[in-house]
Amino acid sequence: MTQSTGVDLDLLARCYRDTGEVLAAIPAGRWDAPSPCTEWTVRQVADHLVDALDFFASTVSGRSVERPADLIEAYRDATARCLDAFGRAEALTAEHPFPDGTLPGRMIANISLSESLVHGWDLATGAGLPYSPDPDAVAAVDASSNGPRRPEMFADPVPVPAGAPPFAVLLGKLGRVA
Repeated sequence: MTQSTGVDLDLLARCYRDTGEVLAAIPAGRWDAPSPCTEWTVRQVADHLVDALDFFASTVSGRSVERPADLIEAYRDATARCLDAFGRAEALTAEHPFPDGTLPGRMIANISLSESLVHGWDLATGAGLPYSPDPDAVAAVDASSNGPRRPEMFADPVPVPAGAPPFAVLLGKLGRVA
């Protein structure tokens, strides 16, 4: 973990890897299947995730690149660029342009972790694949999800049974049913 920023780049890399493995395992016939993201197919969730990661990498690095046409290649490229951008000196403490103002790089890295973790589950669920999230990633995203919510970005929280696993609790906070 980068102690001064509270961002664990190794954890972020593991989460990117895990979601990348889900993407690579999606059967050809499941890309157009519905996902847990209302009104989005598996392919649309994957496109959204790649677009978001592309935006994070470009915002933090200050450099835009052309997105590869292949979705899995585009995901790998975007995650590598994110890790490179977040790993640069001062990137996590500096302010970067973001919709509605600026954010420190550490917050963008945490949003990136959340996007990868939760959309990894969305992809796996829509594609009918197993998903075993990294418990440390679940804990990190849960800790960072306790702030103010943007209702346009998330569904209303849903009830979760007592004793539910931590990831199910997190999904419930984000309006998803595990």
